[in-house]
Amino acid sequence: ADADEIDSIVARSRARMSECAEALTEARTEIAAMVGRVVAEHLADLGLASARVEIDLEPVDPGPNGADRPVLLFASDARLEPGPVSAVASGGELSRLVLALRLATKSETTSTLVFDEVDTGIGGSTALAMGAKLRELARHEQVLCVTHLAQVAAHADTHYVVERDDSGVARVRKVTDAERVTEITRMLAGQPESEAGQTAAAELLALASS
Repeated sequence: ADADEIDSIVARSRARMSECAEALTEARTEIAAMVGRVVAEHLADLGLASARVEIDLEPVDPGPNGADRPVLLFASDARLEPGPVSAVASGGELSRLVLALRLATKSETTSTLVFDEVDTGIGGSTALAMGAKLRELARHEQVLCVTHLAQVAAHADTHYVVERDDSGVARVRKVTDAERVTEITRMLAGQPESEAGQTAAAELLALASS
């Protein structure tokens, strides 16, 4: 091919690339707004009722992934201007934001998610809500969660306890039935033998499984 023909091919290819990139950006803009709304709804259930979540599309040089890249912006209060998550979110907020994002973008594709103390900085009814949302997420994906909150642990399908003996060796054991009630009691009140605590633990387990 001569130079003019090559220039024509390049021009047509660039035009087609621009068309595809624009279409992709339009689709992403629509989805980003939807995901932001759903994430904010989940965060409200998790104790961040006035949080703002925005997904901004930052222009980049065109490539295999389009001509933009998503940037997650967050503010813990509606009166604040959202900023980059890495700069403005605390550890507890980041944990809840990750969970809310996974819930908002979940798919039927099986995968494994690990949450290490995702309950940082929460308790009470918010902890119950988090446990329920983790249980909801686990319907489609395998969820491994390290927690110190009974309200979260009670929602698990399978409950393991990590213990370290006097020699420093850590062991993991599964607890079920009465043993699990005892463990939930310990997590609630620090007194596994407490009859009142065991009653509360049994009620919590029943509530979580309903």
